Amino acid sequence: MDEHPRIAPQRRHLERQAQDLLERVPFMEDEELRWTVRFLRDCLPPMEQAAMLRDHSEHLDLHQMRQMVEQFIPRYTDHALEALEAKRFTSGQSLRDLTDEELQGISAAEKWDLFLQDSTALQPYQVRRELARLFMCLNFDLFHDTLSAEAAIEFSAYLDLVERFGALSDQAIENLKEQAVAAFRGLNVRDVSAVEAALATLREAIGGAAGLNPPFDSLFSERMERWPASAPETLPDVLNPEITAAVEAMNLEQLQTSLRVLMELMSLEEQQREIEPLKGKYRSLTDIPAEELSIFLPQLSMRLGDRNVCDFALRYRSGRLWAREKVSPQAWKLLPFQDKFMVLEADNDAMDLLQASRHLTRLLLTDGYERLFDPAYQVALTHEPLYRRVLDYCMTELQDRDQLQRVNRQVTRMMLELEELVPEGERAGRFLEIREVIGKIFKIEPPAEKQ
Repeated sequence: MDEHPRIAPQRRHLERQAQDLLERVPFMEDEELRWTVRFLRDCLPPMEQAAMLRDHSEHLDLHQMRQMVEQFIPRYTDHALEALEAKRFTSGQSLRDLTDEELQGISAAEKWDLFLQDSTALQPYQVRRELARLFMCLNFDLFHDTLSAEAAIEFSAYLDLVERFGALSDQAIENLKEQAVAAFRGLNVRDVSAVEAALATLREAIGGAAGLNPPFDSLFSERMERWPASAPETLPDVLNPEITAAVEAMNLEQLQTSLRVLMELMSLEEQQREIEPLKGKYRSLTDIPAEELSIFLPQLSMRLGDRNVCDFALRYRSGRLWAREKVSPQAWKLLPFQDKFMVLEADNDAMDLLQASRHLTRLLLTDGYERLFDPAYQVALTHEPLYRRVLDYCMTELQDRDQLQRVNRQVTRMMLELEELVPEGERAGRFLEIREVIGKIFKIEPPAEKQ
């Protein structure tokens, strides 16, 4: 028997979907991350949901959510490909032939027509999901819309229904299903009035079984509210397994160096929030024992996301901003010069005194254009006494916010022009000119480039 023609395109779709999502996750904001999880979770059986999303909560912070979603997507894709493999030789003409993802992508009208042909085709968890999706069909158009199941996940009402149906007996769900099958049997699905009358009756029955009382309009007032609305008392501790493994292999000196590097990525407010409690326990950061650092550093790294010590320079090249969430490289590349400058100006405005001072200090003391993008060099620069002196000078002598903004604005435009308008072979010379401008403001001679 040959593989059904629908299988290969669906397999390619799943693989492309995973690749696209993984590329976008680092740039997704909270709402898109939560939508992505809902969209994929709605195609999983309950046991697989519990296993793959054990650490998921819609109340995780942004970077924890990104990490969790990044781990979830490959696991979901492997499951979806295995489910598709099991349907390779089916005709695709009945509900039994379709995967959960295929069921998500067809209209309620088509699915309930197939129910008329075989009302025992789906497993109980799938019937529960289809009844909840049917409840979300508020009108004739949604009943026939192939995207209605995808849209349903945006509402807490749908998630509540699926959860409440999980507590109902299989027989109660079977009774609701049979009521829906009876309502659609002989119904002209092209008759708007007849369809909407049947939907209204079924929605009352489905909502009533779940403990909801009509009218139901208030259930659809907001999209993508966090679900459930209240955060749990304790949230899962989502960590990057690669960073955790790397930290476990570090000695005390390496752990201390890693803490100093992470501190270079933090704002004043973040340092006060994260580091001050440690200062209250120990006389200095060098007194923190290795065991405590091994626990603290992966947690701190997760809260900071994928910030990089070179972001102060990469902001001009690829949109990795210094104080705001980064822009995707693809989007950055498409922005015209003036729009990029506006984004960078917003980043400047978001910088506190410490971040703005670091930005200017690193530009001044980096002794060659290519070293702007060398993480090892930038980490080593942090340990130079001159770096600390210039940073302190910038924060004390230039602490006037208006003056600091003017300097940052001038330097920002010059650096963006360097990346956007200056030929690559001339950038080293132009960068030296920028350093000289900063040096004149600071009254400090830029260090000569080392050979």
